[in-house]
Amino acid sequence: MKKILKKSLHILCTTLGIIPFMLTSCNYLAVDEYFNDLTPLDSIFARQDYLERYVWGTAALMPAQGNLFSGSYGPYETAVDEVLLSWQKAEYAGTYLYADKITQNDSYYNMWGQYYKGIRKCNTIFTRIDECKDLKGLDRREIMGLTHFMRASFYFYLLELYGPAVILPEEPLSVDENIENLSFERNTYDECVEYICKDLEEAYSLLDPTRPSTQFERPTKYAAAALMSRVRLYQASKWYNGNQYYADWTTSDGRNMIAQQYDPVKWAKSAAASKRIIDSGIYSLYTVPSDENTYASSQASQAEFPLGVGGIDPYHSYIDMFNGEALAVKNPELIYATPLNNNIISIAFPLKLGGWNGLGITQKLIDAYYMKDGEDYVQQPDYYEEAGTVPTIATGYELRPTVAKMYLDREPRFYASIGFCECFWPATSVTGTEAPNVTNFTAGYYVNGNCAKQAANPEDYNLTGYTLKKYIHPEDNCTSHTGAKIKPKTFPVFRYAEILLNYVEALNELKGKPEYTEAADNTTYHVLYNPEEIMYYFNMIRYRAGLPGITLADAADQVKMRQLIIRERMIEFACEGRRYHDLRRWGLAETEENKPVQGMDVTKKTTERDQFYTVVNVVHKYALRSFDRKMYFYPIPRAVLDKNAKLKQNPGWDGFGDW
Repeated sequence: MKKILKKSLHILCTTLGIIPFMLTSCNYLAVDEYFNDLTPLDSIFARQDYLERYVWGTAALMPAQGNLFSGSYGPYETAVDEVLLSWQKAEYAGTYLYADKITQNDSYYNMWGQYYKGIRKCNTIFTRIDECKDLKGLDRREIMGLTHFMRASFYFYLLELYGPAVILPEEPLSVDENIENLSFERNTYDECVEYICKDLEEAYSLLDPTRPSTQFERPTKYAAAALMSRVRLYQASKWYNGNQYYADWTTSDGRNMIAQQYDPVKWAKSAAASKRIIDSGIYSLYTVPSDENTYASSQASQAEFPLGVGGIDPYHSYIDMFNGEALAVKNPELIYATPLNNNIISIAFPLKLGGWNGLGITQKLIDAYYMKDGEDYVQQPDYYEEAGTVPTIATGYELRPTVAKMYLDREPRFYASIGFCECFWPATSVTGTEAPNVTNFTAGYYVNGNCAKQAANPEDYNLTGYTLKKYIHPEDNCTSHTGAKIKPKTFPVFRYAEILLNYVEALNELKGKPEYTEAADNTTYHVLYNPEEIMYYFNMIRYRAGLPGITLADAADQVKMRQLIIRERMIEFACEGRRYHDLRRWGLAETEENKPVQGMDVTKKTTERDQFYTVVNVVHKYALRSFDRKMYFYPIPRAVLDKNAKLKQNPGWDGFGDW
């Protein structure tokens, strides 16, 4: 492959959301004469190097999925019941959504035009690629695979944010077309899914199955398969599969935008999409070997992982994937990844360590975590007292004696993900004479504690008494002192744990349904309800977390498994942007998002420990939530609607329907 194609792929995959391990400059976004949209297409498709620049210019329109908070491409982490930010502003516009302050006239998360620009560019590549006479066969295959992947992704992002989208004609339209010919109405949700999956099947057939470590940034065919797993899961779920709420939402010729008849075959297709990745044998859950400090449940099977907790360190097997400790190129769980935006670290870090101190985790997420033995937390009379004697959680993790007893004996993922009052922050990257003041810090979220609000920054304080440590490395420090730094990190867009839980959920929903066979990529996938498989794959997640597994009786109880899956996804994917979509596809957003936000009572002093460690409804203007059914889909910008008479607003945002 030519040198310029390698450079192009490197740049392409960086903007696609793949980790730029070998990239040292960001100048690739500079617009030159061949990257400029005004460059005649005849020139672009005349030579391979020009075409490649056009391809990576298309990839530059893909969203940065590692921007979970600031600069996010959607409200997916700032408008969900996992978190409560201490600010309500445009930078975190999802906070406006849950407060019902978004209108169709706002420009927040206005991605409609950007995604359609990307789609048009993809269509142009497909239409004109044969004009590039010096394009070699292997290079053509790679470009076609990447373009199918990009077009499917653009449509999927539209589907996630706005719901049913407009599927454009594949022949690019001339800008000289009559305005009527440039106006289109939306396709149905199912039509969009089938179109996306058709593109993904093409990408799957064209892209390579694996990547050498020197080309880790390249997406493989399994990135396409993982996206198909996710979109098929959405399609099969309650809100998009037989939802009578949308009975009156139809196209001009009477087709329902959301399928009105429940179809169990959609769950079978979802299961088959996930099983394809499982059967590849390429991916596995990331694990770290156990040592003398390993913390896991003695009630769990002690067999070697994945049949038990034996041989692994559950804490490091989880946290090292997110905090930068694990080398991404050697992580068998990562299917598709992107650089993480460090804003998430800054907003979680205490003020005295240079952070903004305003990322609060809700009590709902705290209560979801299991105890070490797999049971629910039960409050004891001395819950607020100092522990004094604390257990060893893992090598490199310190639990201070001042911690409240209510935080003892929690599952390893709790300690890996959550920062709580009296939590220890090593922050050891700082060196110099002032280092003792900004390292080995124990956080106090009391009203008079060392993380309390300050006059200069009155909004920079934690509203719930909990924060997120999932993406924070022990060396990270946000201060400006000599040697301060934040370790580079990756964000897992798709990881194998999601595929396993997608598959388990799909199988569970097939209980009592007939067998299903699907042929794809020259392979036949036979899908059949199987509680033993449900137990096996679900327990992989549980054992990796150091917890006891479920029993076959649990796995055979469809209703119980549903609830276990909902809870497991909340814990396993905490603050990864998944819960926003899960609550919507399950039809639970109205119920869950309208519950009061709870946390510790941060209005209490250090001398009022018993009151501080009491669960209360957070009393703050930013804690007020009002989820309306219209919020299942984000509004299409009014400016977009004004340009297309055939395009209708989402239900509830423009006086549509009885909502």
